[in-house]
Amino acid sequence: MRKVSEIIGLPVICKKSGSKIATVKEVIYSKKKYRIVGFLVSEGNIFREAKIIQFNNIDSIGEEALIIKNENMIEKSSLLPEINQLINEKKIIEEEILTEDGESLGHVKDTLIDDKNGKIIGFILTDGLIQDIKEGRNVLPYTTEAVFGENSIIISNEAKNSFDRYKEDYKKLLELL
Repeated sequence: MRKVSEIIGLPVICKKSGSKIATVKEVIYSKKKYRIVGFLVSEGNIFREAKIIQFNNIDSIGEEALIIKNENMIEKSSLLPEINQLINEKKIIEEEILTEDGESLGHVKDTLIDDKNGKIIGFILTDGLIQDIKEGRNVLPYTTEAVFGENSIIISNEAKNSFDRYKEDYKKLLELL
């Protein structure tokens, strides 16, 4: 399990040559598949095209680097239209978590993923700086029933009740990371 914020900025190392060939700029989520599908390593500009590493082409995600087998694993975004389209979608970070009844549980500060398969495990929530200092941040486990809206993520009242019941246990889990 990893925080996505720990992956952004990692150097990308080619296993074959041992050299650094890029840096992770952004994580690309598929909200429909509930997982990470790739990493943006070059944002592109007027002269260069954005470049992507598909999650399936990752050899490993370590503490200090993201490892790929060879340099061919970095692909032009135009060759991956399905992933390229996701680059411009609204990011999960900062989205508000709401219940079916309209109660706010906070905003997404970070995402927890399974670094072996890229699936979203949960969201680290913030409820404002003062609340974070007083009580710490909460972790909302991901549920497939979550609905990604335009500016918010909606969860069922049942998921909210489970969140309330195990809130302190999830905080302890976060402390272990």
